[in-house]
Amino acid sequence: MFEKDVLPFLGDLAVADVKKGHITEVTDALLARGVNRMAKMVFSLMRQMFRFAVDRDLIEHDPSASIRKAKIGGKDTERDRVLSDDEIKLLAKKAPDAGLQVTTEAAIWIALSTCCRIGELLSARWEHIDLEQSTWLIPSEHSKNGKPHSIILSDFAISHFKRVKQINSLSPWCYPNTYITDHVCPKTVTKQLGDRQRLPEQGSMSRRSAKAQALLLPGGKWTPHDLRRTGATIMTAIGVLPEVAERCLNHTEENKVKRTYQRHSYAKEMAEAWEVLGKHLSSLI
Repeated sequence: MFEKDVLPFLGDLAVADVKKGHITEVTDALLARGVNRMAKMVFSLMRQMFRFAVDRDLIEHDPSASIRKAKIGGKDTERDRVLSDDEIKLLAKKAPDAGLQVTTEAAIWIALSTCCRIGELLSARWEHIDLEQSTWLIPSEHSKNGKPHSIILSDFAISHFKRVKQINSLSPWCYPNTYITDHVCPKTVTKQLGDRQRLPEQGSMSRRSAKAQALLLPGGKWTPHDLRRTGATIMTAIGVLPEVAERCLNHTEENKVKRTYQRHSYAKEMAEAWEVLGKHLSSLI
């Protein structure tokens, strides 16, 4: 982001010479391209850099301090896309003919049935998955909140992990890169799914899937993160307590008092929640 959007404007300036106007010049160029979310991200990175410079006494004042991030590109809208049961049935019919890798197709169903983040799945190692004991440990270094998360795998989730293992069993990673030196890029699945949800009026693009509409669903574009939200929504719809569903998502309790004094692990309830979710998906598909 710095190479493309920041350094062309600020690269020739000494850090002490950067003013508020220089920063807004960068964000204005991004907003003019219509990439509002990117403008916010780039601004946050610039602010992080200037605060680092202040901490190291390289500059006296952060030139971004008086700029409100909320004013850049307007307010973020919270996504609430949830796939309906009918859309899940349709997706099950469409996915095999969408030109996806088998492991990518399996990733859709693993993400939906475990409510994991797609990056957690793509960085997973076989040493943390026990298909005999039906467990998957997401270590702290792979989880967003820095806390380890233990998932009890349903029969549905296990069946799709087995599909992945048939192909990638010789790698330490469930989803290795081409050279088996690390896991794949966390954006890999998101890109593959997005390439297959382009509207006809958007036309074809070079080096993209020829099956541009293969995964379009009636409710509009969906992402791997929407699968996570959908899984948790299904849980609560079929009777799982919202607090248990939140634990399945590995969300940190926002209430500090609850976080401090309520130490019940909900392990049994979470295991049951993943199991009923898996059974529901099996019945749909």
